[in-house]
Amino acid sequence: MTNYDKKFNVSSVNIKVLCMQCQHSSFKYMKSYHHGNLKQELIDCASKMCERDGYTKLSIRSLAKESNVSQTAPYRHFKTKEDLYAEIATEGFNKLHKTISKNQSSDSEKNLTTGAKAYIKFGLNNANTYDLMFGTAVPDFTKYPLLFQSANKTYLHIRTNFNEFSKIKDQKLIEEKCVYIWAKLHGLVGLLRKLEVVPEKLLDMPDTPFKAINSINKDIDKYLIKFFRNI
Repeated sequence: MTNYDKKFNVSSVNIKVLCMQCQHSSFKYMKSYHHGNLKQELIDCASKMCERDGYTKLSIRSLAKESNVSQTAPYRHFKTKEDLYAEIATEGFNKLHKTISKNQSSDSEKNLTTGAKAYIKFGLNNANTYDLMFGTAVPDFTKYPLLFQSANKTYLHIRTNFNEFSKIKDQKLIEEKCVYIWAKLHGLVGLLRKLEVVPEKLLDMPDTPFKAINSINKDIDKYLIKFFRNI
């Protein structure tokens, strides 16, 4: 060891350790930044943040921090916060479509009621994502072709199931009734979400809507079958 090394407490061992630490830090950074598909990983992370905290608290800066990437990295994929919202909403509609499309059979009534229950369950279990999907954060879906496509295929699935069930020939009437169905399901999601937070004493209180909503919730299958048969 030279006098210079002694003065500054430098040794070959210390240098080797420092080099290893630098390499490890660089590797961690490279690993966090150069993902196999950074955009998709950012979307996945943003979707989790949206559901955990609500979309109004989500920003590109907070996404970068949560994802352990540089502040500029997400901007290569999302120019604005609306672009990020659109990606999350697209993922949401894809998951919703997949959910309501499960367990299809030759029984058109069963397909309709099973899909409706799945829709309601999705809205309850993914409340913050659902709010983004059906809110005004992304006002024009046509700006985002994949979002428009994913949202529309959800509607088309409901329409196809109702068309097979109802046997109505008038397509304009079919469309009107499908909007009515969607409004019904959307309303039930909102009311049942409210039911989850109201005091228990209100659930059986007469002359309030909560008693009726609670009754529907206890036998949602029966309620939906009756609704579809009388629409």
